[in-house]
Amino acid sequence: MLSPRLRWKLARARERLFDAVEAFFRPQPRPRVCFACGRLVGAAEKVCSHCGTSQAALSVSAFKRVALAVIPAENPLTYALLFVNLLFFVVAWLISQKAAGAAAGLAGPNSQVLLLLGAKHGASILFLGEYWRLVMPIFLHAGVIHFAFNSFVLWQVGPQVEELFGSSRFLFLYIVTGIASFLASTWWYGPGGLSVGSSGAIFGLIGILISYVSQRSGFVSEYRSSLIRWAVFVLVIGLFLGADNAAHVGGLLCGLALGRLVSARRPTTPAARLGVALMGWGAAAVIAWSIIMVLLHLPPASGS
Repeated sequence: MLSPRLRWKLARARERLFDAVEAFFRPQPRPRVCFACGRLVGAAEKVCSHCGTSQAALSVSAFKRVALAVIPAENPLTYALLFVNLLFFVVAWLISQKAAGAAAGLAGPNSQVLLLLGAKHGASILFLGEYWRLVMPIFLHAGVIHFAFNSFVLWQVGPQVEELFGSSRFLFLYIVTGIASFLASTWWYGPGGLSVGSSGAIFGLIGILISYVSQRSGFVSEYRSSLIRWAVFVLVIGLFLGADNAAHVGGLLCGLALGRLVSARRPTTPAARLGVALMGWGAAAVIAWSIIMVLLHLPPASGS
């Protein structure tokens, strides 16, 4: 017969074994890290007891945490713009594929779809007052090669401007030079012509960099020469490819001017910080207004 002490030890060993097996197959929920403040939150808590932020999987704070994990913190606006360009290109391509049916193939977005989504159209701007067509073309592209080339250049140039001027001023500069590029295109071509692409805004960023480095000495002078050669090369190529060089020149000239007018210094006073914030929020508001106007001017669905 087993002694009481041995029985107790065997019973405890069996209990520990059962606990270990249950913990392996049914792990207990562990505390989580709050999406907003980063402090520990109980596994069953739905709201952080420290900051009051919802811990739901589909909450805004959770989305923000995921976005910050995916988008590099150094240049968030550049990567956000690349994503928006991709999103609009996919939407335009899918609508074009649906409209063309079996004959679509791998062709890029057609001109009618681009026109619906806000492509620059001189007559609509000059005679109908559809001024959002100066903004929306910045995010639209006519084909895969067009989209890929502009995305590559934005990926190369955008982070430099964003690091120098900050995200808020970067968005402002990008949108203003983009609008200036399509204003120049509308002035040059008049009522005719359909145009899309972020290249005008990208030329604006190149112009900003040229102005910035021109105000400094040392090794940056060599960098300025490479920027100028790159701009001239793309303009020459555009002559042979039928690109909208009026938009390119307009964006470049606007960038050269803004590079002199907009300071790259970090704001140190409340008024300066407010001014920088207003630049970013103003640019974001213009984009939001343009998207809303496109949606309001879409034709009714067939059968409605």
